[in-house]
This record gives sequence, structure tokens and C-alpha cells, in this order.
Amino acid sequence: MYVKNLLPIIVVAGCLAGLAPVSHAQSSSPPPAASSQAPATSDKATTINCPPAAAAAAGQSGAQAVGSPQGIASGSGLSALPSVSPPQRIDGPITTIGSTRTNRILEVGGVKLEVEPSTVILVDCQPGSMTDLQEGTKIQAVYEVKEPNRNVATVIEAAH
Repeated sequence: MYVKNLLPIIVVAGCLAGLAPVSHAQSSSPPPAASSQAPATSDKATTINCPPAAAAAAGQSGAQAVGSPQGIASGSGLSALPSVSPPQRIDGPITTIGSTRTNRILEVGGVKLEVEPSTVILVDCQPGSMTDLQEGTKIQAVYEVKEPNRNVATVIEAAH
């Protein structure tokens, strides 16, 4: 008889104990951003040398998305994967520009950068697009390494 009364109490206590860490985890502050080679102060750079307002303007400009020839797709989905290292930065001229079915690819200094719809492209600190970038254009870029040899550009700044 004593065991029958004790069992519901144990179950309720166990459930409450299991919920306590979940609610604590939800209310805890996020971990500090990892140090990176990029000069960003947050874990995801929005600009490099341009003012942060330029990135906000690029997001509101209604620029056509990359990811399909019609510009209507959402890219490869690679940007949704977790990064395997801190954000990286590269500077130099674009040596090649290519495309796949789902995204565009720039090569700078031997590094291939995949340009997703979420990539902020700024030309002279104004909203830009892939059509503004040509082979030989000097750029600065911040990118995330998603898989070996899969680098997703988060910010590209070019000056003409």
C-alpha cells in the first residue's frame, strides 16, 4: 500500500526535476562569441569596413536572390549548417566566378566562396549584387567554413 502511494509522488518529482534544467537552459544567456580572424564584434559579421547601416540597407533593398537563374530559390541550404570553425576573412581580387544549380561561387586567393541569398554584398558601401562583381574586382569577404571545402560568404565588400 505504501509503495502504491509513493509511486505517483516519485513520477511527479522526476518530471519536475527534468523540467527544471530545461527551463534553466532556456533562460541562460548565450555563450560569448568565439574569437575569429574577422574583425567582427559579434559571431556573424554584417560589414567589414562599411558602416553597419549599409548592411541593413542591403537587406531592405529587395535585391534579387541568388540561388537559381530566376533568383527565386533559397540557395543550397548550406548556410543553415553549423560552422566548423570561427568566421574567416579574405582579401584580394576575384580570380573566377562560377555557378551551380543552387548558388554562385567566387574564388579569391585560392579560396572558393559560395554566395547564398543571405550573403550581404556591398559595393562602395551601397547594396550590391552578384552582377556588380566581376573577375579582377578587389573584394574583402568574411566567410564561414561549413564543411571541408564549403565556405559560405556572409559579407562581401567591393570597391570600384
